[in-house]
Amino acid sequence: MVNVRRIKEKGRKLPNVLNKKQLTELFSVIEQTDVFIAALLGLCCGLRISEVCNLKKLDIDFEAEKIKIVQGKGSKDRYVMLPEKMKPILQKWFRISDSEFVIPGMYNKTMATGQLSQKFRAYLKKAELLIPTEKTKHGQQRHAYSFHTLRHTYATFLLEKGVDLYYVQRALGHSDIHTTQIYAYISNKDLQNKINGAFGKNKKHKLNHNITDPVQLLQLRFANGDLSREEYHEKLNFLQSPA
Repeated sequence: MVNVRRIKEKGRKLPNVLNKKQLTELFSVIEQTDVFIAALLGLCCGLRISEVCNLKKLDIDFEAEKIKIVQGKGSKDRYVMLPEKMKPILQKWFRISDSEFVIPGMYNKTMATGQLSQKFRAYLKKAELLIPTEKTKHGQQRHAYSFHTLRHTYATFLLEKGVDLYYVQRALGHSDIHTTQIYAYISNKDLQNKINGAFGKNKKHKLNHNITDPVQLLQLRFANGDLSREEYHEKLNFLQSPA
């Protein structure tokens, strides 16, 4: 069953996030490299779609492992940490793209946010994650997941890994920590573990012990960022080729 987590509590709406299985399904169907890189920036750095589209190569400092977001929401600059695993992926992408922008559009200028959103939505549909929800008062169809869901997922993952709420606030560029606190309602790993312990649920085995299918293991490594898109497809072709 599809995991759509939109909960109303005293007027509060919690944003949906993607779980690891859904991320595996999504990233496995993304064929266009520019969309793949853009989605990684959204998921691994928590960037808004406008920040991804406006990001320039000179704003990425591989040595210091950080990204400068210039004039983000609210016309504010901020720094975002660059995960080490993303460095070789971006560096390889930079070698084959001669645009000053990380995600180039037509004529090597910035890609329009609407264009990137449309491309990403097509892959959500291919992964069977383009799930319609309510409609706006103007009749526009909304969906459970969008490019911005990657940012929500990033924030939730950080909290579940024990990152302090203050640092999550800085990474997201929120001026008010109360805006960031909404993710504390989604990130409930500690509570889940305590409930499982209270009711005597057996411990889960390590993921690698449960999965013996090499293709599934490969997909999980890809979703976790252990493999680049090229490495993933190369190994997948090897596994699926006749003996």
